[in-house]
Amino acid sequence: MTAITDLAGTSVFRRTQDVVCRNVGAESILVPIRNNVGNLDFVYTLSPVAARIWTLLDGEKTVDEIVDAICSEYDIDRSTAQADLTALISDLAGVSLVSRVA
Repeated sequence: MTAITDLAGTSVFRRTQDVVCRNVGAESILVPIRNNVGNLDFVYTLSPVAARIWTLLDGEKTVDEIVDAICSEYDIDRSTAQADLTALISDLAGVSLVSRVA
């Protein structure tokens, strides 16, 4: 999958259905599930902010709406939130954990 380097504010992404997210302490762990088996070779750890973004990638919210939510919930400026969101979505899309809806 191609890395995403720039997101339009109207872009919408959704989580793939073949991954589970579990909270372990202050972190969230993503485990891809293929054929009803967790692939422990490809486990991803999310920070609390990344985990919040993960929940917001619902296939309905636009990138701008997610950035607005992160800026209102955390002490972060819009340009930093946008850059961090772009990097996270690019990483997750690169391993097929999210896909673009619109």
